[in-house]
Amino acid sequence: MRVLLFLTTALALLASACASDGRELAEPQDWQTTTTRPAPPTSAPPQLISENGLTLRSPDFEPGDSAPSGALCSGDNRFPNLEWEGVPEGTAELAIALSDQTDPEEPLLLWLMAGIDPSMTSAASGTFPNEGAFETLNDYGQPGYGNPCLENVAQGQRDLQFRLYVLPRASGMSSGDPGNESWDTVAALATDSATVLMRVEASI
Repeated sequence: MRVLLFLTTALALLASACASDGRELAEPQDWQTTTTRPAPPTSAPPQLISENGLTLRSPDFEPGDSAPSGALCSGDNRFPNLEWEGVPEGTAELAIALSDQTDPEEPLLLWLMAGIDPSMTSAASGTFPNEGAFETLNDYGQPGYGNPCLENVAQGQRDLQFRLYVLPRASGMSSGDPGNESWDTVAALATDSATVLMRVEASI
């Protein structure tokens, strides 16, 4: 009987210890009680200016803002006006890539223009800045800008990043070259780069 009484008392004390260990629980935070996930951080910054001062911008939109209507398939389907500064001496060639950076693990090349004369400081919408500039294919095997039209094929907001590359020697590429190979070549050769981001909202 005394053994049973001892076991009962011990179990009661153990239960009491588990119920309260003398510490107070912290108040739950907002992120612990919400039923929906907060929006994920953008996969790419609105703008990156290189340490050497290389800068890429567009007068048609602020970094990180929505793409201008003319850059959409529902508009003129042409790349926006682009401007840059800070190209270092000794540059042999410039190149500009547009990639979908919504998923940084699987970026998509949407447009690549190379053969840009380093003396150039801008590219007017939909035009080559100089004779000798050219466009390669993109990741979809299509030439030029605007294909595919992401606002028509993918739901949700898309982060599209323009990147200006500084090449110390000629890329050796030509019009219609495969997109991924060309992008790899440009990225491997580049000694500096700068970016600006625009966003596209899907319509379906």
